[in-house]
Amino acid sequence: MGFFDNLLGAFLKLTDPTPRYTGSRCLVEKYAVGGCDLCQQACPHEAVDLSHFTVQIDDTRCTGCGLCTQVCPGVALEFPLGPVQEALDKGRGQLKCSKAQGHGQEVLCLGRLTPGLIAEAASRHGPLTLARGDCANCKIGGPTVPEALEQVIEEARRYYPELEVRLTTEALPGAIVGRRELFEQLMGGTKRMAAEVLPEPPEQLGLDEDHDLPAELRLRKMATARSQGQVRWPAIQVLEGCTLCPVCANVCPTGAVKRVREGEEYVLELEVAACTGCGGCVASCPPQVIELIEAGRDRVLAEAPEELFRGEPEWS
Repeated sequence: MGFFDNLLGAFLKLTDPTPRYTGSRCLVEKYAVGGCDLCQQACPHEAVDLSHFTVQIDDTRCTGCGLCTQVCPGVALEFPLGPVQEALDKGRGQLKCSKAQGHGQEVLCLGRLTPGLIAEAASRHGPLTLARGDCANCKIGGPTVPEALEQVIEEARRYYPELEVRLTTEALPGAIVGRRELFEQLMGGTKRMAAEVLPEPPEQLGLDEDHDLPAELRLRKMATARSQGQVRWPAIQVLEGCTLCPVCANVCPTGAVKRVREGEEYVLELEVAACTGCGGCVASCPPQVIELIEAGRDRVLAEAPEELFRGEPEWS
């Protein structure tokens, strides 16, 4: 690895050092039963601390690999997805990590790839090719990256069943990206990171109203809208015995579950597109009457939330 490559890696780290944390979407801060430590388990550098009932990241240990963002069930940990989405677009579905051989578009580590990024890119470019370097000896992501990437790809197939991905350690044949062009891309990516927006997708698909959704879920929904396959989006159902208490709505990290009052009745509603299948509501439900299920494309793209349960609670 030459001087320029080391300089490039340092620049990427400085412009995008640690993932952004949104406490209101963290199951730990939501006090969900069972909590969550997936980010801590995924981190190869022991940079994640959960001892104070929140997520604290040691930026002296964090390498920006992104593995914690792949597993966060509430999308509480995020890197801006716009620069990676743009790299996938310019590479027409081909992408390499910063340590892989060959030319073309690259990302610091393939740990930055989320289910939404992979599914959405495949929905426009068809089969994807992802090239990695020697993960076993890499100081950015480390040896767990290949297995983690396989799991992310499998998750992405829930939202875009037609997904095809080729993982390789071979050099990509893409065009050489010149230094001037590369730094222009990096500076452009830095500006987008500051703005925290997704670049305009080629097709808006009527998703302008979804800005309340995290960017990751917006990408998953875009992929689902283009899919002709059997989408398996995570969702929940509420069985008889629900007391209409607010626990499920309170612990939901993305606001997918809401409790609204209509006259003397309370109604539990679900926005399927905002559900990540985290299971926080399932574990926390006092009477244990919530189950995880799968929803198809029509339910994901529905214009209004669906009703889960309605009634006049005994305690009202």
